[in-house]
Amino acid sequence: MSIESWDPDASEQEKSYTIEHDILLSIIKQRQNSDEKPIADYFDAADLQKHSAMMKQGRENWLAAVTDFNEAQLLSLIEFLTLAEKQIASWQAGEDSPVIYIVKFMRQKKMPLKREMLLWIKANSDNRFLPNGPL
Repeated sequence: MSIESWDPDASEQEKSYTIEHDILLSIIKQRQNSDEKPIADYFDAADLQKHSAMMKQGRENWLAAVTDFNEAQLLSLIEFLTLAEKQIASWQAGEDSPVIYIVKFMRQKKMPLKREMLLWIKANSDNRFLPNGPL
């Protein structure tokens, strides 16, 4: 169990946050190298707080950020974001989860998730909106 601190400037941080390609690549690489690594260990405490703002970024920001990734990279990112939302309180996004945006993006690019991945997301998430969003 981790202890997180409340940041009164979180709303402003979310507005000014930019999804960095290098950060996503780092997440993907770590996920692909060790899928057993605890999600909280992907960043130090300060960066964990800072990058929680990525969960509050809108659909257009996410689509711009992932447009160049291949299917394997997108799947690794979906795994990370799914687990992050479950394991870290400040990373919860509900119906605005980037997982939903990425899943829809993949479907549009003719890369629909396989049944096993859909079941994995459901089994590893407390977010009732994953993977398809509000119906």
